[in-house]
Order: sequence, then C-alpha cells, then structure tokens
Amino acid sequence: MTTTRLFSTIFLLLYFTSLFAQDDPPFRFGIRGGGNLYSGVLSVAPEISKKLHAGYQIGLTAEYEFRDNVYLQTEVGLTTKGVVYKGSEVLEGGVRQWTQNFTLRYLEVPFLIAYKPEIEENISLYFHGGPYFAYGIGGKTRLKITHKQAEGEDVDTSQDSFGENGFKKLDIGIRFGSGLEFEKYTIGFDFEYGLTNISRKDTKLSSLLNDRGFKNKGVCLSLGYKF
Repeated sequence: MTTTRLFSTIFLLLYFTSLFAQDDPPFRFGIRGGGNLYSGVLSVAPEISKKLHAGYQIGLTAEYEFRDNVYLQTEVGLTTKGVVYKGSEVLEGGVRQWTQNFTLRYLEVPFLIAYKPEIEENISLYFHGGPYFAYGIGGKTRLKITHKQAEGEDVDTSQDSFGENGFKKLDIGIRFGSGLEFEKYTIGFDFEYGLTNISRKDTKLSSLLNDRGFKNKGVCLSLGYKF
C-alpha cells in the first residue's frame, strides 16, 4: 500500500468514527501540518560548517482524555528530516567547495502524554511529551563539488539516503512541546531529539558518517484542526 493510500484510509476511518461519536467524546481526531528545521548530532572537523535542513510534516492525530485535562495523544505522520554540511579546501590557484545535503523522509508515530489547563473559555494551553518511533521510507543525499579557479572536475550526484549503504531506517527518540488550543484549532511548537544512532559503521553514503554516530534533532511549528 502506498503512503497516499495509507493516509487516505486512516483519514476516512477517523472521519467516519467522529461522525458517530458523542457530543463531547473522550476520543478526538484531527489533522496537523507545518514546517520544521532539522539538524544532526555528529562530530565533524571545525572547518566543516553545518546548516539546518528545512522540511515539512503532515499527519492524522488522535487523543483520548483519561483524566480531567490529561490526555493520551498519538499520530500517524509523514515528516522530513536531514542536515546540510559544507566545506572548502584551498588548492593551488583556487578553491574546491563542497556541499552534502542529507534528506530523510519518515513515517512517524509518537506516543505522548498531554496536560491542557484552560486559561479562558474554549482556550487552553497544552504541554506534551513522550517517545516517538519513525521508519525511513525515502529520501536522497546529494553531493555537490565545485572548483573555482582550480583544476578538478565538478561533481553533482545523489543516492538513496537509506539502505545497506545508507542510514538505518529505524529512528527512536523523544518529542516534547507546547502550544495553544482554541475551539477546534491548535498551534504548537515541538522539539525532537533522536536517541538512536542511525549511521552505519562502514556506510558508503558519506565519509562524514564513517565510524561516527549520527542522531536526528529538530524543531517543528504546526497548525492543527480537530473534528
């Protein structure tokens, strides 16, 4: 089943479930989407600079109120993570510059506990946190090398980010964040930190990763709607 069909099936299931729910049900379903900025935990040489990787996230959400203002939350989401590294080397008569852009696409499911104190009628703060589990489903790693007034051949190649020669597909970490909920709408800010080293010891994806541990970390800004 493709990712699009999976999301469509889950969405329809949640939607029709909500139609037959009570006026004030313990279960609530919704959608969430937004943008993110990711980086990586990796030790590299001082002359190599690290840039944030811009991405997106979109997901179908569900929550259950098991105590006043306390909820269990989960989500089936599609998210992109990654990082960009840049470096340069002075050669005779010029400079060689390189950029390696890692893009990692995941199907992610968090399990969070949320606390929602009401600050005004129909307006609540929320704070949540817990583990997440993500599985890599795609992405490319692009290497670009250019020579300025220096001898050498320019390079612009890409290869799959996951697989035997790339990153491990399973990523486990923690997510925590806060936001506002007003009526059926939410706006939130989250931070994720990977606990799993997803780099292989002898990867052929990048010399930057060899014999080094790599973990995802990033921030997310999202908007949501609950049925």
